[in-house]
Amino acid sequence: MKLIDITNYIQSICQNISTVLDVDVTVVSRDLVRIAGTGIFESRIGEKISDKSVYSNVLNSSKSYIFNRELEHSCKDCIHNKDCKELADICTPIKLGDDNLGILGIAAFTEEQKNKILSKDQDLREFINSMSNLISYKLDEMYKEEIKTVEQLEKEEIEKAIKKYGSNTQEMKQVAKALNIGIATLYRKVKKYNINTGE
Repeated sequence: MKLIDITNYIQSICQNISTVLDVDVTVVSRDLVRIAGTGIFESRIGEKISDKSVYSNVLNSSKSYIFNRELEHSCKDCIHNKDCKELADICTPIKLGDDNLGILGIAAFTEEQKNKILSKDQDLREFINSMSNLISYKLDEMYKEEIKTVEQLEKEEIEKAIKKYGSNTQEMKQVAKALNIGIATLYRKVKKYNINTGE
């Protein structure tokens, strides 16, 4: 599963965060492509981010990061250094288990936004982290739903084959052959799905 699978959901999260905090919000995928954003970032959706950026560092370290342009040395190496207007950022990884899926970031483009971000950095870091977890949770739920659907289809196919061929030992061999699986796998799946074989 990838963040791109739930871009509409992610965009609505970004919009909500932006409205509440009065900052611009963006989400960048693990391949450093912007997939959602508000304000200045909205017109940059689909853009590739520099692998020398703060976002790249967050992705590699798996840790949240607070960026203050006045103190940031890595800005010199970024290809967007000359035209970048970001004054401060709080970025956090979006993770599913140990897997980094991307980065959620809030950015300040005015002194007022910058002061707001930096004065409440710990609270905002926790808030952004909880929003990141919300995105991960949604993706995880979609993944589980997809697995459930596949398993439901598999169960139905096994039940149809048993109905067609029967369920005694010889007939179950025919079922396994028709489904192109081994007999041991068939019995394991029958048990897993609690399929009634009439025995």
